[in-house]
Amino acid sequence: MQSRLLEQLEASIRSSPNRTEWARSMCRQASHYARQGIVDQATQAIDSVRQSFGVTLEPEVASWLMLAEGILHFSNGDFQHARDRVQRAHGLAVSMNATRAAPACAAWFAHIEFNLSNFTRMVQLLEQALTEARADDHQARARASLVMADGLHFSGTFQQARPWYDATRLHATQEGDEATLSAMFHNVAAFRAANIRLAHALNEQLPEEARRATLEASSASAYDAAIGTRSFNSLIPLVSGQLLVVEGRLEDATNCLSQIAVDQLPQRLRALLFADLGWCASSLGRVDSAKDLCQSAVIALEQDIDDDDAAYAMARLSKMYELFGDAETSADLAFRAKEAFSRHRQTQQSVLSLLENLGESITRSAK
Repeated sequence: MQSRLLEQLEASIRSSPNRTEWARSMCRQASHYARQGIVDQATQAIDSVRQSFGVTLEPEVASWLMLAEGILHFSNGDFQHARDRVQRAHGLAVSMNATRAAPACAAWFAHIEFNLSNFTRMVQLLEQALTEARADDHQARARASLVMADGLHFSGTFQQARPWYDATRLHATQEGDEATLSAMFHNVAAFRAANIRLAHALNEQLPEEARRATLEASSASAYDAAIGTRSFNSLIPLVSGQLLVVEGRLEDATNCLSQIAVDQLPQRLRALLFADLGWCASSLGRVDSAKDLCQSAVIALEQDIDDDDAAYAMARLSKMYELFGDAETSADLAFRAKEAFSRHRQTQQSVLSLLENLGESITRSAK
């Protein structure tokens, strides 16, 4: 299915009245391809702009170009390089008063800071994006609204996130940005699944939430297939597999999770995959395989990992090591899981407070 946004950008590239507008459309095209996981075409568009301008990059063009490069890094899971490029793009846009580029740079910078758990800076950037973006700046407003929604959903309150998801959908639909809609569908399923799986690992059952998350994950996968998005090829099976674990469909979960190429999964998520596969193996009586997977999960936990993911993985591992007869390791993992869960709850409350205050500030300024 051809993207309406790409059609508009291609028309602009052919008929742009000046080089700056041409470069902006090329960079937005690169960003769109990057978000769909079509790396070659994203790279070609970026290279075309660099070759056209050489060392004579205008500030606005440089901002759009570095933003596109940052989005490409982000889509490849390289958050640190993404942050460097987008921070540079944002700083240049603000300092040189590139008013068309600054809100989009701020919105994407906020998204990256959210993924790196830099929540105070995230809120500052969101405020800039949401207060400075023009009403028809659908790119900036869709991305900023998505970050607001994700932050509130992460904090455990889908009801407060929902209006921001609706705003994301509205702005993305306005310009035919299917890549943003794809990200939104995936994020809704992923955050709901994260809450469900953690509750299940801590002995709480949420069957209705699990049913909704399963439907959302299936819808996200179908939408990606329709529009040609490849960027969530590993993440959707991870979410689907975790939900199958919660449902107790362990053979199906094993088949789903086994399809994921570990080296294509971000390092921070690998402990989850090993823990889930280990849980399935141990529950199905495949003890030797379960022990190997548990060891891999413990090693993967040495990487940077979000507290909710750490709490989940360690809670699962604790129960498995208890089954293996290793009471000491089981107790240690249970203690660490409890600590990680406590930190996660504190973070949720902190982020919720920050975003509620931001929402109130934006509402007041709009009156």
